[in-house]
Amino acid sequence: MFLQFFLGLFLVVLAPLSVAADASAEAKKSVDLLNNTLIDVMKDAKKLGYQGRYKKLEPVVRQVFEFEAVSQIALGNHWKKLDKEQKTAFIAKLTDLSIATYAAQFNGYSGEEFKYDSAQEMRSDRVLLRYFLNSPDDEKPIKFEYIVNQFNGQWHIINIIVDGISDLALKKAQYTSVIDREGFDSLLNKLSQKIADYSSNNATSG
Repeated sequence: MFLQFFLGLFLVVLAPLSVAADASAEAKKSVDLLNNTLIDVMKDAKKLGYQGRYKKLEPVVRQVFEFEAVSQIALGNHWKKLDKEQKTAFIAKLTDLSIATYAAQFNGYSGEEFKYDSAQEMRSDRVLLRYFLNSPDDEKPIKFEYIVNQFNGQWHIINIIVDGISDLALKKAQYTSVIDREGFDSLLNKLSQKIADYSSNNATSG
């Protein structure tokens, strides 16, 4: 009687932990795909060149991120004021900028390696995954925290926090400020210019 009671209680306690572990494992697949691709791109950075890195990263970045959710959060209250065409244009531009940023910044390899550290459930459909980027050239590893959310059964990244600095928070501060001062079209133009700068600056250097 008592054995059955405690066994039942044990199973009840373990059930949520099992669900959380399954969620973290599924979410981790998206982050691992991104990180492994970044390392591969870094190893072949010079051979690939900027355009080659962009081409290799593009399908992975599109797969692992949920850019509509990122766009909505990044623009805050301004998102509701945009029409459908404006929203579509911004999502497309933010996606292109994200790919271009990765292609431009991950442009060499010095033995770097991503190491998984831990997972933290934020809510039933959202987890935080913690990794460290180790490099022989750096005394201290760089901490990467990925916030991964479930959308229609699929896990996608919505934010990356690097050594305590939130990429999404920076985007929101910058983008909403531009819209407040200059308007939405100006923001799109600035993002387009940034993408063009990445391409031109890497045209000769790779």
